[in-house]
Amino acid sequence: MTDIQRSNQAIAKTSDQITSGHQMQSAADDPSGAHTALRLRSALADTEASRAGAAAAQGWATQSESALQSVGDMVQTAHELIVQAANGTLQSSDRAAIGAQMTQLLSQMKAAANTKFGDQYVFSGQASTTAPYATGSVDTYNGDSGVVTRTIGPGQSVQVNMPGNQIFGGTTGDGKLFDTMRQTIAHLTSGNPADVTALQTTDLAAINANLDQVVSARSTMGAVVQRATLADDRLQDVNVNLAKQLTGVQDTDMASAITSLTTQKTAYQAALSAGANIIQKSLMDFLR
Repeated sequence: MTDIQRSNQAIAKTSDQITSGHQMQSAADDPSGAHTALRLRSALADTEASRAGAAAAQGWATQSESALQSVGDMVQTAHELIVQAANGTLQSSDRAAIGAQMTQLLSQMKAAANTKFGDQYVFSGQASTTAPYATGSVDTYNGDSGVVTRTIGPGQSVQVNMPGNQIFGGTTGDGKLFDTMRQTIAHLTSGNPADVTALQTTDLAAINANLDQVVSARSTMGAVVQRATLADDRLQDVNVNLAKQLTGVQDTDMASAITSLTTQKTAYQAALSAGANIIQKSLMDFLR
């Protein structure tokens, strides 16, 4: 009876392993394997968290890089307009018309500076719920200079933002992009002959410097995108390897389990047969 019960328990355990897909029904089945599985699950959770950080870094930097690309194109257009306006043969009305185009460009630049990733403004520093710039004639920077970082791996983090005041400015006379645009628009619309000279010299030099700043910022964001992408690719490989290890520890080897179940059923039938041969007397034998 003990052998029959033992065989029956073995069949039940193997059947559970097959139906559940897990070779360990409790930690008592394999304490060492259970500890290894727990460690692998923890490592998988950490990897998934790092992948989420890498994806966030990739998205934020991509959005920033895209906005800076648009701004760069606008600055290039502004440069061409300044060169055109610096031509001494133009009339004041022609420069005023160019000034109106520059005003439209500035409005578009401010819209790009207010780009969001999800519900966060990418150029507001850590004050990412506040728009960095208000629409209209006031160019005051409303964000801060805080650094936004994302974890992209164990012990690895990357800065994903560039505060807008470093690129666009926010103070009159700071020489940043918005200040250059305001000064240029003033020179275009003043009708003062002296301002034509400013267009040819200081304004043109300033817009070139601003373009270099935008290009540099865009390159920085592009490098962040590349680093986050590489980190995510590496983490994905790590994730696959950890998942394979976990499968080897906790999942049932179906071919082996089915073979074992067949063997156990055979042993169980043999135990039943042996028991029948040993205990041959029935109740009728005792009633005679």
